[in-house]
Amino acid sequence: MDRFVMLERLPTGFVIPRDLKDRLSYDAATKRLTCNGYMSKTDFDRLSQLTQDWSFRRKLEELFRSCAYNDQPDARSRPRGGLLSGLLRRFVPG
Repeated sequence: MDRFVMLERLPTGFVIPRDLKDRLSYDAATKRLTCNGYMSKTDFDRLSQLTQDWSFRRKLEELFRSCAYNDQPDARSRPRGGLLSGLLRRFVPG
């Protein structure tokens, strides 16, 4: 799923790393910094270290928060009835 933040411009000299170009892009015409899929904390930290532009870093963090958790956890990955009941079903005979 694509997520984006509005961004006036990329910081001067900022280049999206080659290995992230398939997931991260900037469209100057629409002023959107877009991430396709999941952004790990490692990716976020790495991108943040590429510039000292704090306004960009704040926008990147906004995008990271949206992409890291997809705003809502995937319902298929959660046990029905909550975590504790899922664990109990797994380890305690019915």
